[in-house]
Amino acid sequence: MGFSYSGFAGARSAIDERGAFSANIGDNMQSLAVRHLYRTLGIPDERILRVDRDTLATYDGPPVVLPMNGCFYDWHFPLSPKITPLFIGFQARQAAMSAVRSHLFGQGVIGCRDEHTAILLRAEGIEADVTGCLTFSLPQRSVTPKHRRILIVHGSGSGALPGVALKKMPRHLLMRADFISQRREVVTWPLSPDQMDEQEKVAQALLHDYHQTARMVVTPLHHVAAPCMAAGIPVIVIRRDWDERFSFMGKLIPIHLEPFFEDVDWSPKPIDLTQIKAAQLARLRSLLTPWL
Repeated sequence: MGFSYSGFAGARSAIDERGAFSANIGDNMQSLAVRHLYRTLGIPDERILRVDRDTLATYDGPPVVLPMNGCFYDWHFPLSPKITPLFIGFQARQAAMSAVRSHLFGQGVIGCRDEHTAILLRAEGIEADVTGCLTFSLPQRSVTPKHRRILIVHGSGSGALPGVALKKMPRHLLMRADFISQRREVVTWPLSPDQMDEQEKVAQALLHDYHQTARMVVTPLHHVAAPCMAAGIPVIVIRRDWDERFSFMGKLIPIHLEPFFEDVDWSPKPIDLTQIKAAQLARLRSLLTPWL
């Protein structure tokens, strides 16, 4: 999937008010994950098309099968009849459930990003289980970082880093830390196909930087934490408040919430995601089997 942000009122308001909006590069980490899984399954690039998540209802290109790994809203449904959805890593909030409910019946078991989405779907009478986000399937890094940087990767809004946490961070780590924003200012809306290409290239460059240089990553962001955990990078998640999107991740590593930063382990170990990666690959292979 690509992400044009068509339909996002906040993006339009930002463009109108200040001539730019902040696009979330974390969304494109999901695209990198699906591309990686396709390569692992031997699917050639010429069989891969990008479909804009934010115009799924009006898509009128060639018929496609589409892994529905991502966050979805009411205006994404009903899907275009030219899209065959593969439900893995699916996430939607309560406000969207009444809109998507009728479109999920008959789709089999919906593989959800997090336990909260699965609970919401089951309450609607829809079969659901938890697969986690496919960004957990991104590859293990193959290099030992030369610079061993401490990366503090933040966003905005709910993805802003709680400043009070930095007061608890050991001084020798904080003095060596580099701050990185995983958002990017864009000046037109919705994003064009060329801009969506550029966003994915920026995501790839960031992920490469994490692989090559990070000794440890501190972040409030799901799509920083999951790709870095998948790479074998030690990760500390520090957030202002709880978000149900982290309910799957929270079973793997602690999610530290403001103001309770006294118990943060500032020397975390990498997490072994071998079983999760294998399960996600097997699930996607099973879903794609009729088209492989």
